[in-house]
Amino acid sequence: MQASPRIAVVGAGLAGACAAFALAPYATVTVFEASSSQAEAFRAQGGLVHPLMTRRARPNWRHEEALQALERLLEATGVRVQRGLLRVAFEARQYTDFQEAARRYPQWASWLAPEAVRDHFPQVHAPYGALWIPSGLLVPVATLIQSLLAHAGVPVHRGVEILDWQETATEVVLQAANGAAYTFDYVVLAPGYGYVRHPELARLPLQGVKGQAIALSSLPELGHLPPVVANVHVVFGPDHLHVGSSYELTFSSLAPSPAQSLQLQEQAAYWVPAIARATFKEAWVGVRVIRPLQPLPVLSPLPSRRRVWLFSALGSRGLLFAPLLASWLPKVLFEPERLPPEVRLTRA
Repeated sequence: MQASPRIAVVGAGLAGACAAFALAPYATVTVFEASSSQAEAFRAQGGLVHPLMTRRARPNWRHEEALQALERLLEATGVRVQRGLLRVAFEARQYTDFQEAARRYPQWASWLAPEAVRDHFPQVHAPYGALWIPSGLLVPVATLIQSLLAHAGVPVHRGVEILDWQETATEVVLQAANGAAYTFDYVVLAPGYGYVRHPELARLPLQGVKGQAIALSSLPELGHLPPVVANVHVVFGPDHLHVGSSYELTFSSLAPSPAQSLQLQEQAAYWVPAIARATFKEAWVGVRVIRPLQPLPVLSPLPSRRRVWLFSALGSRGLLFAPLLASWLPKVLFEPERLPPEVRLTRA
């Protein structure tokens, strides 16, 4: 990387915070965030990550590198996590898939037949068995984001919405909604669902997926359980139970849905029957960004651009992929040809 380039990171979510943290030792970094709230947008996230997150419990793309990158961030920031989770097979065909996963990847998971789940976790209903994944992590996402930005030591301008950008041969000029203009050598756009407000980004093959999560009253008899992951996930906190998440590919409102809240509790209660007795406290909504035709994130210059980059499409695996991709930025920003082709945008 050239000597102390000026780099703007637009978006202070997980991708933006990881990018700022990775670039700060090598550049003069400034972060812009449209929202004035630090943590509200991340309350819908469960914060769960492990190496076998696919439906058939197979390793994710570059899973070992990705988990190592996350562990490095956790060590550097001192953010504390909970380890170990129970992944319950939620349909009959996963019975064989999960057994095979445990056989092929004993370093990550062990198979628990239905009777073994009853012995070890009697509060959990697992008619098709489960995987015990000791390396699974429960990460406080909002805390990690705040810690990354604090450790990066970069200025964070909240409540500043970037509307547009103009790229020249030597710099990028950002135009803000407040009328201000800011000049940088490079810009990394990490806008989350805010991409839909930018015509250049809205034309890209991206899609928002609405997800809702709920908080239920805590139940003392469940306090010792690890996170349970099936077609929904349940995190057992001291103050509330966190249940998520719904997946809506089409939506017209970002408001929580009472019907979705009820469905989430009913689904969670199928796997942990005592949850039927919990009382509803609150619902949260977030929107994940995905690439429908390519289930991997984006880290790439925008088509026909060199100095404006996009860091997006992390979907439900942001904790897995964001630290790894961000760690590449100091090397690839000036040499984008070094990027894996799977994460690059191609000309439409």
